[in-house]
Amino acid sequence: MKYELDPEYVKGVEIKPFKKGKQYEVALKATEDMNFSAGIWYFIYTMADRFSGDQNLNNLTIEEGIEFCHRIGVKKVSFHYPGEYTDENCDVIDGLLKERGMSVGSVAGNTFTALQFKWGGPACHIKGIRDLALQVNLRAQEINARTGAQNHTDWAGRDGLDGYFLYEAEKQWEWTKQAYVKMLMAVEAKAGIAIEFKPYDAMEHSVLKNVDTAMLFAEEVEKEIAKKVWQQLKKEKGSKATHRDFDRAFKPYDHCVGVNIEDAHVYLAGQKVAEAVRKSIAAKRLFLRHENDCEGRIDNDRIFGSIHFWDALEATYVQIVNKYDEKGGFHEPDIFPQRDDPLKAFIQCLNAINYFYALARRLVDEKKWANRLKDVIECKYASEANSLLFDLVSEGIEYNKIPLDLAEKFRKDIGKPMVF
Repeated sequence: MKYELDPEYVKGVEIKPFKKGKQYEVALKATEDMNFSAGIWYFIYTMADRFSGDQNLNNLTIEEGIEFCHRIGVKKVSFHYPGEYTDENCDVIDGLLKERGMSVGSVAGNTFTALQFKWGGPACHIKGIRDLALQVNLRAQEINARTGAQNHTDWAGRDGLDGYFLYEAEKQWEWTKQAYVKMLMAVEAKAGIAIEFKPYDAMEHSVLKNVDTAMLFAEEVEKEIAKKVWQQLKKEKGSKATHRDFDRAFKPYDHCVGVNIEDAHVYLAGQKVAEAVRKSIAAKRLFLRHENDCEGRIDNDRIFGSIHFWDALEATYVQIVNKYDEKGGFHEPDIFPQRDDPLKAFIQCLNAINYFYALARRLVDEKKWANRLKDVIECKYASEANSLLFDLVSEGIEYNKIPLDLAEKFRKDIGKPMVF
């Protein structure tokens, strides 16, 4: 049986031209030195959940979402294919971004929304569905390579297992691995893949559960690619193929798979974000940050640092010490503001990132705090750490922030005031 997506779904929504407005100078002071990106989805959808189809009617169109990001100085915007970014509207979206000096952050293969993917995509037990998922992911990978996106952010949301005697986990792992190999080799790794791991939801157990699983998987994918690269060299050159030939041919694939650390997903897995950041940076596999927060029970994508304050601070400190931003790392808060203005929630996430960066930089740059931190790390006394952190916060900090009322200004500018 051949499986296909609904042509109307694949077509996506029509994107209309939108006049570029003047950027908000006060916002640019907070964004110009930071690598900020945005996911278009939290601006344009109505925040549905399994209890209700609509929970927030203050959504924008795609073109309005791009314009809002432009006004406040966000550099990249991410999408899903199919979904927000399709073969029908891609030229218009690319044009809107280019006109504003912006670019694509990532176009993620959407193998979780369409009904055909209710049992998953790359890890589905039905071969025809796996083939369909590969078709979607290959196209997304091609788009990422064409647009110059650094990575394809991959969240295989419905790929997993629940119940007993229903799924074969080892096969799901292998099917997913082979899909990654094909995706990367199809574009010669001109775009990498950032695994957005998550322990559960929608399935009870996901294929790629946490940072440790994701990094193990990344290594296995690259080993599989290495085998295929060597086999191809042997086919082309026979006994004349050398290790130098291999090194040259494999170079684009070296560390082409990494992770996107979304804080809420880390907390669902019962781990710390600082731990995940440390491990992935040490392995040279931290490709993207989806800063948000949750209490570790449901994936409700709260504002960054609003719950796990100290973990947010340590994770930021580790990123500064390891020059995550200088090496091109981006920050793309992922939020789900059902009972808030999505524009204000996004602004406040950017403000929170700036706040933690300003605070953590004191621990790096100011001798008084750097020395105290060094002593704390050496002695390992929780009391000393707690005293240091409270003293640091109590001194206060100046940082660049975007006024929340710019959300209201933008809504007024485009004639879309807040509703209930």
